[in-house]
Amino acid sequence: MPVFRSVAVLSVTQIVAWGVMFMAVSVTAADMARDLALDPSTVYLGPTVMLVAMALVSPLLAPLYERYGARLILAAGSTLAAPGLWLLSISMEAVTYFCAWAILGVAGSATLTTSAHIFLSDIAGAGARRAIGAQMLAMALAPSISWPTTVLLQSLLGWRLTLFAYGCAMLFVCAPLHLLALPRASQGKTATAGVRPDQIGAIARAAPPGRVAVLITVAVALNGFVTWGFQLVAIDLFRSFSVPEHLAVGFGSAIGVVQLSARLFDFLGGNRWDGLSTGLVAAIIMPLALIALIAGNGSDWSIVLFLLLYGLSSGAMSVSRATMPLVFFSAGDYASVMARLALPLNLAFAVAAPFFSYVLGAVGNRWALSIAMLFSLGTLASMVALARLRPPSETPS
Repeated sequence: MPVFRSVAVLSVTQIVAWGVMFMAVSVTAADMARDLALDPSTVYLGPTVMLVAMALVSPLLAPLYERYGARLILAAGSTLAAPGLWLLSISMEAVTYFCAWAILGVAGSATLTTSAHIFLSDIAGAGARRAIGAQMLAMALAPSISWPTTVLLQSLLGWRLTLFAYGCAMLFVCAPLHLLALPRASQGKTATAGVRPDQIGAIARAAPPGRVAVLITVAVALNGFVTWGFQLVAIDLFRSFSVPEHLAVGFGSAIGVVQLSARLFDFLGGNRWDGLSTGLVAAIIMPLALIALIAGNGSDWSIVLFLLLYGLSSGAMSVSRATMPLVFFSAGDYASVMARLALPLNLAFAVAAPFFSYVLGAVGNRWALSIAMLFSLGTLASMVALARLRPPSETPS
């Protein structure tokens, strides 16, 4: 029951947190740019500031997870997110706007994905992989819930009151759920999900840790550059193919449904494959998604095929990012590995959205898709290299 309750609570809070702190800007960006007298690409620098702040702060949290546990860190981050969103809602010029995003970055380092996964690895023990998979299964719904909700609220309230309401949701919904609804877990006892206790030492020694860490970092950073870069500007990408506004929003929202299917497939697979196997399949699929959109030049069939393959790949890789370290590193190292992996990963995420927004506006979608293809092939090469370093005892059946 503690594991089920934890998964349920974190599913709700992560959907809310990612939706209001990060994804809503995909809808509000145009109105923000007009009211603040900024270019759209400059508006997207706000999430970049947030992700840079997350990247810089996340490694500093590693000892705090050991000392206080992830539950208190999650609650503190949710509380801090509220004034960040409120400041954003009253911004009148660039300085205040970017300060608000910096606050959201500090809050996000504590309350977004990494802390949730560390908490689940603690509370679920050897079942951590399945618990993380279940929570990420629900998280796939975040864009499908966030974007239509934000469209509706913005049409009724405007973007400023919408963000103010979102700040209230973080303070009065997420923070109490983290503090009061999550069970107390022992600090510093992350587990290697899906791995027998007698295998842990062998796994930790089977491959050179430095080389493995570099390859994991390269794989997830290159993939994150593509998946996050496109997901945040997905609506603009479809607009660039002259897709009507309502269809562009609909297509963008559909990504979450497909990601849900990918995570559901992985979840139902239980422990029959690990994060490395999942990531390798995801890395193979992503170039196929980009080829489909390039070949079809934004026709209906190419967008549908792109959404299907892109959603499957990004959904599967998001699970892989959280569980792949469990293949190579021991239980006690999981929290510190994940906290430190957040630095390069969030830096890649930070650059992606403004970069693709600029490329789309300056040279068009062909260049944006070609660059994404190059990074996707780099991800695939890194995953193949990681597969060659798989510990012998971890060869999947």
